[in-house]
Amino acid sequence: MSAMRHLLDLCKRRGFLFQSAEIHGGLRGAYDYGPLGVELKRNVSQEWWNSMVYQRSDVVGIDTAIITPPAVLKTSGHVDQFTDEMVDSRLSKERFRPDKAPALKLIDQDKVLPISAPDKVTAKVWEQDLRTQFAKGALITRKGKEILLQVERMEKDKIVLKRDNNTTTTTTATTVTTSEPTDLHIPYYGYVDPNSNSPFLTESRPFNLMFKTYLDPIDPIDKVITTTLDAQKSPSTSDLTSTRQLVDKTLHPSLTYLRPETAQGVFINYATVQRSHPHLKIPFGIAQIGKSFRNEIRLEHAIFRTPEFEQMELEFFVAPWQAEEQFEAWRKFRMDWWRYYARNNDRIRERAHAQDELAHYSSGCIDVEYLYPWGWGEVEGIANRGDFDLSKHSEATGIKLQYTDAILMQERQAREKSTGVKETSVEVLARERFTPHVVESSCGLNRAMLALMLDAMEVVDDQGKAIPFPGEGDNNNAASDNSTVSKGVRTIMRLHPRLAPVKVGIMPLISNNKDLVELCTGISQSLRQELQVNVSLETQSTTIGKRYYRMDEIGTPWCVTVDFESLQDRMVTIRERDTGEQRRVSAEEVVEIVRDGLRLHPRGSTTSNLQISK
Repeated sequence: MSAMRHLLDLCKRRGFLFQSAEIHGGLRGAYDYGPLGVELKRNVSQEWWNSMVYQRSDVVGIDTAIITPPAVLKTSGHVDQFTDEMVDSRLSKERFRPDKAPALKLIDQDKVLPISAPDKVTAKVWEQDLRTQFAKGALITRKGKEILLQVERMEKDKIVLKRDNNTTTTTTATTVTTSEPTDLHIPYYGYVDPNSNSPFLTESRPFNLMFKTYLDPIDPIDKVITTTLDAQKSPSTSDLTSTRQLVDKTLHPSLTYLRPETAQGVFINYATVQRSHPHLKIPFGIAQIGKSFRNEIRLEHAIFRTPEFEQMELEFFVAPWQAEEQFEAWRKFRMDWWRYYARNNDRIRERAHAQDELAHYSSGCIDVEYLYPWGWGEVEGIANRGDFDLSKHSEATGIKLQYTDAILMQERQAREKSTGVKETSVEVLARERFTPHVVESSCGLNRAMLALMLDAMEVVDDQGKAIPFPGEGDNNNAASDNSTVSKGVRTIMRLHPRLAPVKVGIMPLISNNKDLVELCTGISQSLRQELQVNVSLETQSTTIGKRYYRMDEIGTPWCVTVDFESLQDRMVTIRERDTGEQRRVSAEEVVEIVRDGLRLHPRGSTTSNLQISK
């Protein structure tokens, strides 16, 4: 079984993650977080907030509206430029991004083009489509759910197929047999349908990723119908382009968007935050966690790519001459954060954007990537955005979104007063008042949660030895493997204690003993009240060992067992998840042990990867 499939099965079984509206057939790309999932997601976001806001004196938080007026996104460039290239497969009708699609694969010494259908019935339909529409006259065979086309040769932008000399060509008058050696070729764009290896594709076209919505008591569909019918009455507006323009004009007053990112809400509130918090001096940051929405062409790998997701973003405002230094500092700071909370640092890397990947306003961008079962995938981006956003919003509104260094201004005014000479140096004035540049850290909460769970998940045998997943590192798509993990093994979720959804499992030795349950309840209440953490009272009618393993599976760092001796001496057994070590401590000590284990730097730790500094 693949690591991804194993994780998704665990998530559903233990209450981390569910398909949304599953009892109604589900909704593609939509997921609900169960009792454990919501705790884990909350903990990940809280640790991000703690490091980005609470541990610093130069960052404040904000929470901005999801529904966004068109003017904001027109100014930021999202309306005109927030697009992906889109391609449709003529056979499967699936839609995908060409930049993420693989190159064509040929077999039998590059003489055969295999196209893989999902099943035999579909393969028959596709074969018929190829023979009658997309590859008339080509030499085609089918084996099970695989369709094979014979290839004559490959050229730079086309595939030349072998003809079937026995193909009949139908005309309006007669049916004739032809064996003419005329080239039969199809265009090749350098990529194929990722699921089928089919090169029978449409040309790529731009696809805007934003969700539109309308704030209007009148149903927008009624307006569309009325406008369209009126347009058809006039010859000058009856064509498709003119009708579309009229419809857009009619709907525009009520048009809004679901925000595609949280960043713009920060930029349009920059001046307000600066005025309300005058103690913030450059450099300073504004952080936000919230939902964003993108009409993704391709939804994949469960919560890795979905139309509805949460972002954890920081916009750090700096002087132009500080931008490069701050970009490097934040790059290191964020990598240290990932290395602190993850176990396998070799699965985390930085990838610098190539010049042709950078946005036109960006002078540098680094992706933090995690090695998922299907390959490296982005979990966070750190970018040097320059002054693009504030400058554009300033131009559009006429409001100067600048920063004034009051100290430098007062010093200059004092010099002018003492010398009687007005200073006009462009360099001096530019350091007093300027449009800040922005260093951005943008992390996907859902992707971070998925990465941290995969990173923490470990399957072990009955001796506690880790067992690797078959094909680990290959393209282990969740839907591609239905095998099961061998019996006799178990799963341990070795999450960092601060991320674990349940911090402590409290369990009586005998689940139906009133006195034992009462003492467990008292310890549980102490932990909740003293530490404000999630505690699980485990009273299932099963062995202690099995209850330990259930807690290991969901990542619980500590288990506390109350036995009959505990009723006499108030000593309990505390077990640590990662070592399996068990020791007797007093009931009162449990709170302190857990408290120390949840510190950013527990007592006794001499080093830490996470350095909190400006």
